[in-house]
Parts: sequence; C-alpha cells; structure tokens
Amino acid sequence: MCFRKTFRLNGRNVIVTGASGGLGRAMTLLLIRKYGCRVLGVARNEQKLLSLQSELGELSDRFSYRILDVSQRESWKRLAELVTSGSFDADVLINNAGMLPRFAKFGLYSQDEIEKCLSLDQNSVITSAEQFVPLFEEKAGTAIINIASADALCPLAGTSLYSAAKSAVRAFSEALREEYRGKIYIPAVCPGFIRTDIMNGQGRSVSPLIRFFSMPSEKAARILLRRVNAGRSRIVFGMDAHFMSAAYKIAPVRSLQFFKWVFRVSGLELFQDVF
Repeated sequence: MCFRKTFRLNGRNVIVTGASGGLGRAMTLLLIRKYGCRVLGVARNEQKLLSLQSELGELSDRFSYRILDVSQRESWKRLAELVTSGSFDADVLINNAGMLPRFAKFGLYSQDEIEKCLSLDQNSVITSAEQFVPLFEEKAGTAIINIASADALCPLAGTSLYSAAKSAVRAFSEALREEYRGKIYIPAVCPGFIRTDIMNGQGRSVSPLIRFFSMPSEKAARILLRRVNAGRSRIVFGMDAHFMSAAYKIAPVRSLQFFKWVFRVSGLELFQDVF
C-alpha cells in the first residue's frame, strides 16, 4: 500500500510535542492555518503555549495544550489516556521535542547530560510508539512522524551522543514503517540545521555564521509538512543535510574526518570541547 496516494494532513487531529517554540510552533501554526487541523500542543513552558494560542487569533479554538515533559513515561500514558477517553481524538502524532547536547568529546559529558539526551531524543520516541501504535493501527489515516536529524545520516565528531540518539530514531522509524505499512504512516524526518532554540543548550555563544546557514523554522515547517502531506517515506531537507548524507555514502571515513577538520579550522568557541 502506498501512502503517497492515501495520506493527507487536511482536517486531522494532531499532537505536536515541543510545540512552544521553533519548529514545533511553526508546524502548529501551519497545521491550523493551512491544513485546517486541530492541534494539541505539548510542552513544558505554559507562557509560550499561551502566546502561541494568542497568535492564532480567531483560530485559537483549534488549539489546546498540555504541560508535560515527554521524556517521562508517565506523560505518554496521560496523552494516550486523552485519546482513549475521547478528550482529543488524535490521529497524527508529531514527535518534535528534542535537545542538542553541547558539542564535546563523549568523555566530557556528565551522567546527567547523557540521561537527559537519551530520555528525550531517543526513549521518548520509543515510549510514544509503545502507547500510540496500538491506538493507531486499527484506525484509518493515522501517522506517527518522528523528527530525527541529518546527524542520523552522517554522525559528526562532537555529537556522538546526539548522533546515537537520532540514528536510533531514524532506524526505529524505518523499521516501524515496514512493520505497520498500510496501517500507520511513519516517515523518518532528517532535517539539517534549523534556526530554533535547540542551540541554547550549548552553554556558549553560537556563531552568527551558523545561524545564517541554518534554515528558518517557518521554512522548515513548510517543507516538512508538504512532504508529509505527499506521503514521503524518508524526508531529508536542507543543503547541509543532503551534503552530509551524500558525503557519508561516498566516503564514510573521509567525510567524518573532513567535517572534523571544518570544525577545527573554524576556530569557533562552540567546538572548543571537541578537540
């Protein structure tokens, strides 16, 4: 069965995690304004969610929210209960919430940094499937959309932890796609750098050059949702993502050495713990 011909976003009830800012906020606005969806936004910052609701103006009745930490198993149980109880009859889940640990050698990460990254970037996606696959597999037109990263296509020095988590998300999504083909639409999404608050976790200044080459979250949301609406199985976008993917396929060892060299010669404070 080919989802390219059957899946459509229009009019769906969508849960978006990490909805309070960046890509999640941009997707929420677009889902409601362009695709006529109802959206349940999930995040930890209520003020930002209220700001998002206000921005929707006369369409604000299409948006509701829950203050939850999706790195916690209990949060996913509560979301699943909303669906089973009929409080929000979701048929699409977008796993967007994530974090980018500071660029550093793996040995410099604390146990807390490791656990936080794996809990949010990897384990939350697996837990979401545990809770939502049983709800979605017997219902027509359902989708679980997992946001991985270009790092899942080409791991970079200084991002070992993040690369591992996002590679797991990509592989998990692609395996699930085949296991539930014809029942649930499950694409793997691997974007390049997007201009969001995810870089705030670096604990140091982020070069304006990196922000310049990062895709605006509004543009990323348009591309992502357009391709989801076309039923694409793997969604890769951003020049950096395509370049990283191609380089790794052609020269899996040399490409990683090249990117490490780029980080080194850049002289940016952001990468000082990588060397």
